[in-house]
Amino acid sequence: MKILVLLFLMFLGQSIPVSFKDQCSCSKFPNETACLEQPHCIWSTTICSDRSCSQYYNKDKCNAISHCSWNISKCAEFTKCTDYFMNDAFDCYKIGNQDLNQFCMPTENGNYCTNYELAPCGNFEDDCAGFQSQWKLCYWYKNTCNIIDIRYCDAQISEELCFIFGQGLGCQWKDNKCQPIACSDFTSETTCILQRQNFIEDGTILCQWDGTNCKEAKDVSHLDYSNCLVNSFYNYIWDSTKKLCVPCKEYNPPSSTP
Repeated sequence: MKILVLLFLMFLGQSIPVSFKDQCSCSKFPNETACLEQPHCIWSTTICSDRSCSQYYNKDKCNAISHCSWNISKCAEFTKCTDYFMNDAFDCYKIGNQDLNQFCMPTENGNYCTNYELAPCGNFEDDCAGFQSQWKLCYWYKNTCNIIDIRYCDAQISEELCFIFGQGLGCQWKDNKCQPIACSDFTSETTCILQRQNFIEDGTILCQWDGTNCKEAKDVSHLDYSNCLVNSFYNYIWDSTKKLCVPCKEYNPPSSTP
């Protein structure tokens, strides 16, 4: 029985999954240099902590945070669409609160913003355009209006869609269908890092170069101090005491000296 259990555990250990929820929090970075290398962290006296919206001073970086929005000259927590006036009306599309599924659009007669109106997909080609919801796209294909969930590789029914929505997210058009790029598809050590799942929110799997081919990693022994954090999707961090790449959730940073 013990042998069977060990074999089962070995089978489970064939791949190393990583995800957004297990990424290192700012508090895991023990010094100012490491802290400030992280775009969403800020150093305060002796501790590294998450930036608040007001601590982003660049419009694009501000709007990239799910709950922050740029208004005139500063970044702040998003309130409601009608509170915002944009010099460029198109900027209304860039604000909102993704966590609460709140999105904005410009009004028809000015630069003020208003709530984004989701239009249902039409039955004719001219009416089959835009997004029906945050993730669902209206797409005309083979004389039919299709509703495409852009979070799934295999939902991209054409090479065009796979290229537009999948290329930057780890999908590829292969064997006449859109599918995740597997570790075995990478042909160089520099690209052999991560493999996404079919559903983007399922996270990714670590890849490892064996000298000739790229394969799914069985552990993180191939990562060192220079790439442990980045190449593990920020799920692991280098422990300078143990000289090992360890999970962020298990890592206790050394006390910093004022």
